Amino acid sequence: MHILIRYSLICLAVFIFLNAFLPGWLDVGYPRALGPAFSEDVRYTYKFEIQKEKPEVILLGNSVINSGMDLQLFEQLVGLRSLKFSFPGTASAYWYLLMKSNITAAHPPPRYLLIFFLDNLLTAPELGVNGPAYQALIDEVAGQNETILLQKAYWSQIHSVERWLNSRLPLFGERETLKEKVDNRLKYTLPFQLQQCDKTCLDDALDKTFTQLNMIQDNFAQPDEKADPWSGRDWDFNALVENSFLPDMITLAREKGIQLVFVREKNARVMTLADESADMRLYFQQMNDYLAERDVLYLDYGDEPSLTLDMFRDRMHLSEAGQQVFTRLVAEGFTSIIK
Repeated sequence: MHILIRYSLICLAVFIFLNAFLPGWLDVGYPRALGPAFSEDVRYTYKFEIQKEKPEVILLGNSVINSGMDLQLFEQLVGLRSLKFSFPGTASAYWYLLMKSNITAAHPPPRYLLIFFLDNLLTAPELGVNGPAYQALIDEVAGQNETILLQKAYWSQIHSVERWLNSRLPLFGERETLKEKVDNRLKYTLPFQLQQCDKTCLDDALDKTFTQLNMIQDNFAQPDEKADPWSGRDWDFNALVENSFLPDMITLAREKGIQLVFVREKNARVMTLADESADMRLYFQQMNDYLAERDVLYLDYGDEPSLTLDMFRDRMHLSEAGQQVFTRLVAEGFTSIIK
């Protein structure tokens, strides 16, 4: 019994010491605000580009449209001055912020904004917001008072108890920082001591070793049999939409008289309608109804037969041949719905 009491007292003492020591060591204040702290500086490069070029159409998305949309061909086919903003790894949170800080703030704003998305990305506000690289991207277009961003991308994803612990207990709130420090010590110390290979040297060696070219090629046309990524609560559009950035993007566009057009891209793992789960079909039907009720246009190429498997470089990105086909499809679809 005495041993248990002694052990508990030691654990309590260490717990109190670490919670008192960590804020000073890591230079953070507690209690702290939940979510990242964004700088007051906002990048307005894209706003200035819009005001200079005065496009009537803007194409917005991630790396999928970087390789999937030929801007010059699209502009030629639709007969409207166009710009393309494609940011690898970004998702709905970044697009919402870019709309708010740059696109709708431009004078004049574009007449049409085409937002390209894959699968259920529009109702997953937590994607593309965590980690140093993503947070740096978000910080470029976020101001200091981004309540909607914090609420939907950060706060809503964690339980109220976890939120309290994150804001009050340094040992809990800084767990990822501590883990990173321990991982880095384990990862970099031995190679440096044995071979004088520092962080840059080791990272370069790991990048070369684990490059995509060295990976075993998988058949990306076949879904994972061990898990079904196309069903479940992540595919309940009506339950998810109000906590997504979709309503906010629609409001921003409406206030500036911009006609929104959402464009669903094709996933090489779901080539035909028969490959879709029942939840997927219901999801996109509910999305179509939701957008139609709000006078938002929708182009769906998720089951497009002319985009064949050989036109994909991987599960998402199109080859040059696929780019030509997809660009023409979008241009033709866009022209037909705005007439």
